[in-house]
Amino acid sequence: MKIVVITGEESGDKLAASAIKELKKILNEPLKIFGIGGRALEKEGIQKFFDISEINVMGLIEVIPKIFKINRIIKSVVNQIIDLDPDIIFTVDSPDFTLRIAERIKKRNNKLKILHYVAPSVWAWRPGRVHTVKKSVDHLLTILPFEKKIFEKYEVPTTFVGHPITEINIENFKKNQITEGDREVFLILPGSRKKEVVSLLPIYLEVIRAMKLDDKYELVMPLTKEMTFYVKDILSQFGLQNRIKIILDEHVKYSYYYHAKLGIVTSGTAALEVSYFNTPYVTAYKFNPVTYFILQFLIKTRMGNLINIIQGKFIIPELLQSKSNKDNIMYYLKKFLDDNDYLQEVLSNASEATAKLKSQSTPSIMAAEERIMNTIASKSIAIKITPPI
Repeated sequence: MKIVVITGEESGDKLAASAIKELKKILNEPLKIFGIGGRALEKEGIQKFFDISEINVMGLIEVIPKIFKINRIIKSVVNQIIDLDPDIIFTVDSPDFTLRIAERIKKRNNKLKILHYVAPSVWAWRPGRVHTVKKSVDHLLTILPFEKKIFEKYEVPTTFVGHPITEINIENFKKNQITEGDREVFLILPGSRKKEVVSLLPIYLEVIRAMKLDDKYELVMPLTKEMTFYVKDILSQFGLQNRIKIILDEHVKYSYYYHAKLGIVTSGTAALEVSYFNTPYVTAYKFNPVTYFILQFLIKTRMGNLINIIQGKFIIPELLQSKSNKDNIMYYLKKFLDDNDYLQEVLSNASEATAKLKSQSTPSIMAAEERIMNTIASKSIAIKITPPI
């Protein structure tokens, strides 16, 4: 069996790899994987057309220098897929990249089956993308509970599989002894991109100094390996290189999430993860100024944090652009520490919101067993399906 997997960034690479891992459990024949991925899909045996590092970029302005290169990659990938004639094409997240490939494939060979995982956020901005989804994919897998109705309104076959974060078993991290003595954990998550780290970490460190948090807490900074160079350079500028523990291991990171008292988190996937562990935090983000100016005319929602979006109100403090400053971050951190009613309201809403992200099974199993296999079956390929244990 041949499957093409197309991802555009690290988070999509991990999602795709989890689904492929589950797919292998229920297949009774060898699986050949082709496409675009990173380290997670490498472990599952992908034969790469390209690596995600060649196309991973975020922002309206930041993508401009790479436009011509990305277009060449898309053209090459489409040609390779058409020649390969796979049993199914599995596109994951990064809709401005993956759906462009899907759309071109459908124009050249409409019989090829395409399954897309993680819907574009049409509820937040560029709602017209729902029409691109409709003509480009055979089935859509959503990770947010309210998205299914949105796409089904436009007759897009859709399944809510649950958010991947719900696959984390919090119970596994309760008993881990991670700190020495009685000091509580304070989380600092500066982001997974150089631009985020460079623009936000210095502000976070100003807060650390002003509130003398390094004297009160064990300061912990989970990072991707790629960001360690930039982070260590900034920490040394503030004289904090020996005061903050850098964590690269994902399993250890979750233990700190569970035991943390408080945190400062750059907006993104990490913010939702920390909410899932019911740890209070302040979130911040800074866009390229031109990007932010344009987004103000395009975005339909005032909120960026998923907890706030799901609950329909501002629960988690969100600080954007000039509001992402030392004084504002300190204000909300102190409010968490001094106002227990406020703290409990935030934690209660966060817990309620993350509960809504769960589906009847795990997202990876649903993606593999119910949808990849069903999509293939619709192509009349005879495969014996054995339910996972």
